[in-house]
Amino acid sequence: MKNKYAVTRYRLIDNRMTMKQKPAPSLQEIVDYVSEKLGTTVSVSSIQKDIYAMRNDEGLGFFAPIEYDSFKKGYVYKDPNYSVNNIPVSEEDLQGLEIAIGILEQFKELPAIKLFEDAINKIASSVKQSRENKINSNILLLDRPKRYKGIEHLSEIVDAIRQKHEMRIQYQPFNKTEAKKHRVQPYFIKEYNGRMYLIAKDIHPTKKPIFLTFAFDRMSDVLKMNQTFNEDEMDKENYFNATIGISLTGEKPEKISLQFEPTQANYVKSQPVHHSQRIVKDTKNQLVIELEVVVNYELIAMLLSFGEKVKVLKPLSLAQKITNIAQAVLSKYDS
Repeated sequence: MKNKYAVTRYRLIDNRMTMKQKPAPSLQEIVDYVSEKLGTTVSVSSIQKDIYAMRNDEGLGFFAPIEYDSFKKGYVYKDPNYSVNNIPVSEEDLQGLEIAIGILEQFKELPAIKLFEDAINKIASSVKQSRENKINSNILLLDRPKRYKGIEHLSEIVDAIRQKHEMRIQYQPFNKTEAKKHRVQPYFIKEYNGRMYLIAKDIHPTKKPIFLTFAFDRMSDVLKMNQTFNEDEMDKENYFNATIGISLTGEKPEKISLQFEPTQANYVKSQPVHHSQRIVKDTKNQLVIELEVVVNYELIAMLLSFGEKVKVLKPLSLAQKITNIAQAVLSKYDS
């Protein structure tokens, strides 16, 4: 991944090189200009690398015709009309902007986002206009993400996480008829399958504290308390590393062996069901893969979604669970 300030530097380099009153800047003049605008010292080597990237990086797509003019003793664009700002927005760029705008619109009521509401609306309008100007723009239809339920709690939760404040929440799981109050220490937020979740340590008055996952849309009476806490050391990036979805059972990951029919082979190979997926056998008659994950609700739901196209080879306990569910489904139709 490129340095997060790299794109800003590219734009500043372009701004300096296209100044009519100060043409053909030297390398040091470019360095000084970029450093001044960023408010921090930028090294000569960084600018040299940026110029190389602007010239050659296919991912950027600038292919800037930058050259050193020995007569003017500075850098110029071989094409005097060139500027990175003149590069047309690609279809891929428009798709990315549409997705980003769709996400931002869901959070527009948050104070931090509301400050930029006008800018977001302007960008959205510009993207829409660019879409309308493109021929056959209705060939690709993007499914805009739906508004996250419970998103109104986000600001309060984010503040509590940043400030290390305990929270009080009222929570009603799907399988319970009544809500229950929890005192929690919030750690981080996870998005999965169109829902937002809070991962927090549940502080029980008589039981040992444990980490639980709370869905935003099942919360009510969310309150940041004055009580602060010291956060335990946690690998947040890998917290769900051995799971499919967000359900943690407290059990250790198991080796899961799955046999798929040939019709599913290419799909499963191109779209792995989990990052631990390893191909054990791949023939014209079957594809056998191995995963190392926790057996949870989402894993079972995923296996059931494949219907008769998949068979659980190991462990036998998981195979039995799938068998029991299949028999229960069958009994509903038999009756």
